[in-house]
Amino acid sequence: MKKFFETIITVAATNLRSVILVAGFVVISAAGSVDASARQGVMPEEGKLAIEMDPFDFSMFTRGRMVGKASLTLTLVVIEQRDSEVIRLRLPQIRFDFLGALTILSRQRFNVNKPINPDIVTAYLTPFLAARIGAGKANIFVKHALITPTKS
Repeated sequence: MKKFFETIITVAATNLRSVILVAGFVVISAAGSVDASARQGVMPEEGKLAIEMDPFDFSMFTRGRMVGKASLTLTLVVIEQRDSEVIRLRLPQIRFDFLGALTILSRQRFNVNKPINPDIVTAYLTPFLAARIGAGKANIFVKHALITPTKS
């Protein structure tokens, strides 16, 4: 298994089976033995309260046809400890907002043949989080992202 630590990954695999982002590393598994890893995003600071959300599982559609299933696990890192209770109380509403936003984002930006860019996910979801709890109270980190194409 070969590992490459690069910022941008270009994969020319026709039989791509899964794309995984785990703890800031992208691992691309193809039909053969094509594996790659890349450092993406920034890891949360040590000592900050992190709220790990349940995985978001949703189907991906292109032109009305299901092309795959996506699963994302997000972590909210609370900036100030005093805001943690407000965030925990609003977690169901935040989850609802994120699921709707991720479904829309998947139609616009996700591709079953390419890894999910955690920076795009974070940038897209940040305004939804700010609307629920206020700006600058928490940061969003993509902990895990998986796209599994459907068999055609």
